[in-house]
Amino acid sequence: MTNDNTRKKANAVFFSALMVISMVAVGFAAAPAAAAINEENRFTNGQDEVVVDTGEVVFQGEENLNFTNFETEETYTASELEGTSGNREGTPLQMPIPTDEETGTYDVNGADEDDGGFSVTVVEPRITTSEVRLDESDISQIATSRADNLQVFAEFNFDEAEGVAVTVEDPSGSDITGEVIDGTDVISDSGTSVDLDLSTEDAGEYTVIFEGNNNLDQDDVIEEYTITTTSQDSVSIETAEDGVTQGDNVEYTVSGGTNGDVHTVTVDANDFRDEITSGDAEDIFRNVEDVVDTGVEESDGSLDYAYATVEIDGTTAVGSLNTAGLDDSTVDLNVYDVSDSPPDTSELLDDTSFEVEEGELTLDSPTGDYTIGSEVDINGSAQSADEVAIYARDNNEWELLNVNDDDALDENDFISVDSDDSFEEEDVNLREASNILAFEGNYGIGAVDVADLPDDAENFDTLSNSDFSSASSTRETITAQSGDLTANFATVNGQIADEVDDDIDVSGTATGQDNVVVAFVGQRGDTYAQEISVDDDSTFEEEDIPLGDISQGPVTGHVLSPARDGEFGDGDSDWNTENIVNTINGFSTSSSTGDQIRSSILSNTVDETASDDLIVSTSFRINDPTLSINNVYPESTEADGLNPVAVGETVVVEGDTNRQPDNAAITVELLTQDENSLQTASTDQWGSDGQFNVTMDTSDLETGSYIIEADDGESTDRVNIEIVEERQQADNGTDTGDD
Repeated sequence: MTNDNTRKKANAVFFSALMVISMVAVGFAAAPAAAAINEENRFTNGQDEVVVDTGEVVFQGEENLNFTNFETEETYTASELEGTSGNREGTPLQMPIPTDEETGTYDVNGADEDDGGFSVTVVEPRITTSEVRLDESDISQIATSRADNLQVFAEFNFDEAEGVAVTVEDPSGSDITGEVIDGTDVISDSGTSVDLDLSTEDAGEYTVIFEGNNNLDQDDVIEEYTITTTSQDSVSIETAEDGVTQGDNVEYTVSGGTNGDVHTVTVDANDFRDEITSGDAEDIFRNVEDVVDTGVEESDGSLDYAYATVEIDGTTAVGSLNTAGLDDSTVDLNVYDVSDSPPDTSELLDDTSFEVEEGELTLDSPTGDYTIGSEVDINGSAQSADEVAIYARDNNEWELLNVNDDDALDENDFISVDSDDSFEEEDVNLREASNILAFEGNYGIGAVDVADLPDDAENFDTLSNSDFSSASSTRETITAQSGDLTANFATVNGQIADEVDDDIDVSGTATGQDNVVVAFVGQRGDTYAQEISVDDDSTFEEEDIPLGDISQGPVTGHVLSPARDGEFGDGDSDWNTENIVNTINGFSTSSSTGDQIRSSILSNTVDETASDDLIVSTSFRINDPTLSINNVYPESTEADGLNPVAVGETVVVEGDTNRQPDNAAITVELLTQDENSLQTASTDQWGSDGQFNVTMDTSDLETGSYIIEADDGESTDRVNIEIVEERQQADNGTDTGDD
């Protein structure tokens, strides 16, 4: 059994032989056509026609095609082939094939599914890749001295039909193909190349044109590629900015290079900041964009330079450097020829310079007045710094603040600068952070860029005025002052109602304090004390402090603050901040009187020698609940005591209580002498003086004697009043009752 492919090839060979005989008959006339087509895939007959077998691909723009079935040896004209579907369905194929011919299959049977014996597929010709390469990488610029071994490379879809012709034009537009391409100027197969040598040409811009080398040279197929040759001295370096703020990144570009080449960019150590470490110097060049390596070079223990190795991508290489490690001065940036690190300094290709300016450093808080012992937020901005250190100055010395309150002055006290150049450390107690700010007075406070500090903590915990000023720094003035203390004890009428209102509310302000101590002392030596926390706004408030264990009678209340030094008294173990509450509460089990306990509290705190403690005291009584009606009068005529009220007038009832309005309500009833209730009024609003009042209407009352009774749930009081027909005023204005 004969294989179809083998048979087809055999027929093709036979048919080719016939074509050769025909060609001999017509002499050399067919030679040019044969040279233009891809002879590995197609051949011509004696009529200068390119022979195409069934099932093959043809391209828009082709002409002089002969459609012959190699197996049946039957030949067809283009018009016998019709489109099989879409816009081309039923439309004959034209010859030459138009450059805008509908692509797809054309068959002798047209749209019929049956095999008509011959078909071709029309395809749009395209050059998909057209470039000049060096070492298999495309380039757009190269030094003339290195342009002797270039390749003109193309990928295209029509190599079954013909190759790609290459034309090279010089900067003036002249065709110099024969001078710069040695050998064929046709790329026969897609994905291959022809050699190009521009090393003998003048530096300039050259254009390489790609097009089909026979019929396929229409505009849609033609591609162009531009390559520029330069002298070696054209490699240059520049920065994106002429001046930058210390700490910012600056971009640099190496131009004029050859794709894939490697260059070294350096900054000399004399442009580094003082005291820079090797690790910090390694961070000067950033490993970004076209950078393939960064580092520093040292000799004899000293830094020589920082470097970045960049690889040219096309004609340029882009990199970036961080100026935080550079001095605030003019900085030189150098680029060297292709080399490994360290570079050969004799091969310097170009250099450029840019200005590094010291960034602004500000301290926004704390400045101005500071209450000793209070917590503050330290914040500001630092354009050039990664970290800042905060210092306070007394006389001629600056001392580092222990901002993390760990009793050690070290790198942990530095404050990091965020990407937006701001820094902040919250809730720092400056009294604890610096002994300088624990005393009243005017002081200097400032921030320093950590990069300008010595490496050793022993050398940066204090700075002289000169050291502080020479560093990147800022200074402000701060006034340390002692805080004050206020307190309010929520009593009613100077009393607390025993057993029903056993709790008391205490509030106030204590600037510069985290906590205060509240203490209560009864006349029999009963005590109660507790600590109250102070909020960030220096206020404190504690509700429902229990007084149930303190006996009835006179009581004193006290709020104590350790004030500026943060210690009660002299810091004695029994009276220090940690133990004072337990000490005061311990008096309840002693035999001391209230006066003795109060004397002891004062002598160990505010009256202690050299003490700066603060105290606010008050006196009140713990009594049984009380309620009384004091005044009854017509609303239109205020008067003390119990006064007659005319029918139709509004009666005002006033009294006092020692109950807390949060815990009680007072109900006032108007009763007949037979205890029948006529009206009721109530209130739960009265002030700390315990004075309350209600009003009642007498319009529906008859004249006579009535009872007014007040009740708060624990206590009652009642009085008799007279409702009269009409009140009569005496000559002196005194109400005399009926006329």
